[in-house]
Amino acid sequence: MHRALIAQQLELALRESLEAPRLRLIDAAGQRPTVDESREPWIPIKYGPAGADNWFGVVPVTAHFERAPGAAAESLPLIVKVNPGEALARTLIPWIIEQKHILLGIPFWDYQCAAELDHTGPRESHVYRLASTTPALRRVLPRCYGFADDAATGEHALFLEHLTNVARLDAAGAQANWPPDAIDAALRAAAGWHAAFWDSADTDLAWSGPRPTTQAMIADAPLWRGLLQDARARFPYMVSDKAWRRRHLLIDTLQRWHPAKDQCPATLVHDDFNQRNIGFRPDVVVLDWELAQCNTAQRDLVELLTFVLPGDADRATIDGHVEAHRRALLDAGVTKGIDRDQWLEGFRCELKVEAINRVAFQLLFGAQFPLAYLVRINATIERLLDLYE
Repeated sequence: MHRALIAQQLELALRESLEAPRLRLIDAAGQRPTVDESREPWIPIKYGPAGADNWFGVVPVTAHFERAPGAAAESLPLIVKVNPGEALARTLIPWIIEQKHILLGIPFWDYQCAAELDHTGPRESHVYRLASTTPALRRVLPRCYGFADDAATGEHALFLEHLTNVARLDAAGAQANWPPDAIDAALRAAAGWHAAFWDSADTDLAWSGPRPTTQAMIADAPLWRGLLQDARARFPYMVSDKAWRRRHLLIDTLQRWHPAKDQCPATLVHDDFNQRNIGFRPDVVVLDWELAQCNTAQRDLVELLTFVLPGDADRATIDGHVEAHRRALLDAGVTKGIDRDQWLEGFRCELKVEAINRVAFQLLFGAQFPLAYLVRINATIERLLDLYE
């Protein structure tokens, strides 16, 4: 998004959020740190080339302004978060598929599951707007000073509080092995917004990523098989014969086990709920809602466990985390679809989806870029499947 357009809309946003109708923006100084691209080399593919007057992704900015004519100049550190007009389903994922010559039969965006990763630009802004009327969301989000939109490019920007000293937040995903109390705190925070949108109709969350159904998962079986086959050939030290056979069987038997997931109530899920987007300040803070989706609450539960669970966590410990999430929903007033057996069955289904869908996409990303967490999460999902089969 062009810097001049951002500055224009930032001035209007600060006038409203700071209740200063005569506020004048002096300048907005900032630039995306080059270290971000060395740590996350997919950024230029996802967002496009950087430029002094073309901001994208997460840009630290200092806004200099005066609240009224003649008032002393003030400064406010911000994050300008610019979400692209074109989403992963149209940029990064097809690019990797082409670069690595991965055979999927049809263009990626023609698969039904691509909707989860398509048209994501405005989703994060929707979440922050909902926070004004949803306390459970407001508690986990940084302060938002307003928004900017570019109708010509389809880009959407948010003006966010610049967080510092956030514990456990790790953009590279290299740090894991969270202690039980941190895992449960994150799950209780998620249960707050899960409860607020519990059993939402698809129309209530029409702006979010659509809920994947059994029919859609079955229709996309060629995609799951293609990703699995490539991962097996490319990463035999991760996708062992045992893992390959099990995941193939999960794909072949979708019609048997996935309908149980269809019976679970839908809610708003973060859909990328891991240590790259969760921190503590000291309360839980959750960032990067670009993939916000209508799905089952177990989606966020399984994603978190896959990424941060210690390697030596036993079945009793994991059961405790699963129950902590369910108990937090009960404490928030949820009654429908929260029976212990149904909750656990939904959890088992989501483990299987994680294996053939989300971990499969992470292996796809790993074909092009070094990912500090890839070996670990692949091993963790295998161990979880072992424990809950």
